[in-house]
Amino acid sequence: MRLTADVANNPDGVKRLMVYAFDSGVYLFGFDKLPDGGGLFDEWYETIADAKNAAAEAYQVAPDAWVQIADPMDHCQHDWIQPVRIKGRNTGSPEWGKYERLVDGAWEDFTPEK
Repeated sequence: MRLTADVANNPDGVKRLMVYAFDSGVYLFGFDKLPDGGGLFDEWYETIADAKNAAAEAYQVAPDAWVQIADPMDHCQHDWIQPVRIKGRNTGSPEWGKYERLVDGAWEDFTPEK
């Protein structure tokens, strides 16, 4: 399960948060921009409630601010909303630092904005 929430002005410059729950726990990702992109940071928690409580404490995110979004596709980055993956990760030969994204059903090379 993944959830996302926008964040009000804060000294850390965090604008959006994402919670990603998986078999071994929960990641809380922070982003310094609203558009889709890679995370600025990630923190690990045991439960969704723990991650949401941390977000509430650090960034004043209200419980009703969270919106559920689709889980990432296989081999895709967990912190991106749209399907983005490391090139070659699906074949077991990842080319670290090179990305591709799914556009109209086809994977194309992609350079994320900094």
